Amino acid sequence: MESILAIIRPKQNIHGQDFKAKLYDILLLDHKIVDRHSKPSKFLPSFTLDLNREPREDILSYVYSMTGGEYGGIKGERALVIPWKDSKEAKRSSLSSFTLYCIPVSHRDKLNNSFVEKSQNFPGFYSLEQVISSLVSNSINFPPLTKSFVMHIEHWLKEIHTKPGVLDYVFKSRADFRVKMIVSSPVFIGISSIGGSNLRCEISESLRIAANESLARMMAIEKCTKVVINPLFGSGLAGKGRRKQPLPPVDYPSGTISRKSSLNSTVDPDRYSLEERELYPLHMYASKGDVLKVEEYISRGLSLEKRDAYGWAPIHFGAYFGHHDIVQMLLSAGCSPNIVNLDDRTPLHLAARTGNIDVVNVLLNHPEIDINVVDKTGQTAQDTCEQKLGWEHIKVSKRIEMASRMPKQIQLNQQMLREYHMPETPYADIFTIWICSPSLELQLKPEHKPLEHMNNWKRRIVGNLTDGNPDTEEPHLKWRRNAKISLIVECEVTHPDAVKLLFHEARHNYINALYPCKEQDVLQCASILLYLKYGSAEQQVAKSYVSQNRHLSQLVPMPNLHSHSNWSGRIYRHYKEFCSSSTRDNHVNPQSQFLNVCRKLTVYGSAFFTGNLQASSKSKDLVKCLIAVNDVGIHIIHYQTRQMLHTYKYSEISWQIPQQYGVLELTVVRTDSRSVERHNPRTPLKLVTKQAGMINPLMKKLSRMTIPYNI
Repeated sequence: MESILAIIRPKQNIHGQDFKAKLYDILLLDHKIVDRHSKPSKFLPSFTLDLNREPREDILSYVYSMTGGEYGGIKGERALVIPWKDSKEAKRSSLSSFTLYCIPVSHRDKLNNSFVEKSQNFPGFYSLEQVISSLVSNSINFPPLTKSFVMHIEHWLKEIHTKPGVLDYVFKSRADFRVKMIVSSPVFIGISSIGGSNLRCEISESLRIAANESLARMMAIEKCTKVVINPLFGSGLAGKGRRKQPLPPVDYPSGTISRKSSLNSTVDPDRYSLEERELYPLHMYASKGDVLKVEEYISRGLSLEKRDAYGWAPIHFGAYFGHHDIVQMLLSAGCSPNIVNLDDRTPLHLAARTGNIDVVNVLLNHPEIDINVVDKTGQTAQDTCEQKLGWEHIKVSKRIEMASRMPKQIQLNQQMLREYHMPETPYADIFTIWICSPSLELQLKPEHKPLEHMNNWKRRIVGNLTDGNPDTEEPHLKWRRNAKISLIVECEVTHPDAVKLLFHEARHNYINALYPCKEQDVLQCASILLYLKYGSAEQQVAKSYVSQNRHLSQLVPMPNLHSHSNWSGRIYRHYKEFCSSSTRDNHVNPQSQFLNVCRKLTVYGSAFFTGNLQASSKSKDLVKCLIAVNDVGIHIIHYQTRQMLHTYKYSEISWQIPQQYGVLELTVVRTDSRSVERHNPRTPLKLVTKQAGMINPLMKKLSRMTIPYNI
């Protein structure tokens, strides 16, 4: 079978970026120009596969020889099939006979110029952006199918940029290169990429013998692609590879250490004088990981951010010594995660230096963490980590890189505030990020990562919290009202764009009958909506619009629409009255007027959950319902008819989550005069919902707020 090889070389630091063709180079071969009148002709390399052999080794061997072989040939990272199945062109028989392979190489890989000049096919790397531009402009001659191949490669690269983690896998360094950078094994001594021929001459005879013997043992092991036998571990050989001196145990910096770096302390805090201990007791116990003592001194009111002579705060010691519980305790007590010492190093710098992934996770989960802080040497925490070669440092580096690509809810919220030119106070508390699908609306916490939740939505979140079909639950990010604020706080909103956002959310909930309301409320809301559409200058057009029944669904909720037959005339009369009042008062804002009507409704400002109401203690029948929770109380709405079944203030009920999973029990402590269905106060009202664990804390928080009106 004929295979087409796309040898792709990325630029540096492509991770976390949106796809751009200029981020990649692609290797093309070139026919030597014989006729000076003909255009240059370039094409992708091809290779005939032996179907009886494993293709990867054959392809990588061919790439190595084609690009120079022993004269500096490129060792491909891996050979990956680029499928045709998602392409419309896969149906073309001319393409289906080819297998398209991607061979990722490192950004460090370059061609040997002397080899290229002597080669028959003149290989060379070209910017993918320029290649695509040449295909469009026809400035370079390409074989007929090359355009299809190149455009499909671009489409494939664009697709893997959208899938988390795929880019890391595709362009990950070769295993032998990673081992070479991590293991001090004599097998690799003398390899040209490390030292070349000059280094071979300087190696002692005994070390060369050790290297050859280790290499022979590697080659003798069958069925292994790459094996390293390190003579330091039980082989009996004398290992003389370079070894880093381990850092001596560090407990607490004292006045005897150099001021060049506050990381070089070798002094035990127990050697501190009594006066010094009294100055920094929280620092000392944080370095020891003594949770009880740290908790005791925090409760005494000791400063969490007090610095010693070298600028170290208690959290620096907790982070450096790997005490993630101490770090979490200090952060929860109000300590900043970005506090710096005299070297301008944050706790994240210190945790990255020591490679402690648990501390790094605690710090990165804090909503205010700044991973881009640089120390006095100009290095971020990730830069500090990447200078190390241990697996723990590689893990920490990837974790920080992932955090940089995954914006948190609080970061997106701040971005939206800047977009609308709203000050953080009070609007950072009024609006927040939600993820919504037909069966579930989830308000994110400050530390939540929206993209991570979007990726897990169908696979985990929807199935755990609803009975909906994950295949139909397409998630969408929305910026909307914070369900945890009271109506008093919302009424302080004056920014025009903030009013507009609140209006559109209220209009959506009103039209979709999420706000059960009386006829008088409907007339007021419908007349304002009609005014917003036509103003007061086009009253005849508005009359014609409202007279058509098909338009009424844009003004009246469906349950109310069926309850009365003369909505058109009544809405138009109220609309004319509103036009008259608007003419008298030029300062009236129709959107604010609409909000004022909605704010008087019982359910306004609610977070909505789905569940089932157990009809009675004797009956096991369940009624599907919407559960609305706001700063007034809890409101249970029939899912189909949108009629209010029960509504309670917090002062009228007590609630609990029993031992049974997915159940919320409400017990009436006062007479319920507003419920549509009568309910025995002594019998707990049982709501069966997987979202009970979300409803309970929200009710606890909102029940402590002051209620501005009665229901």
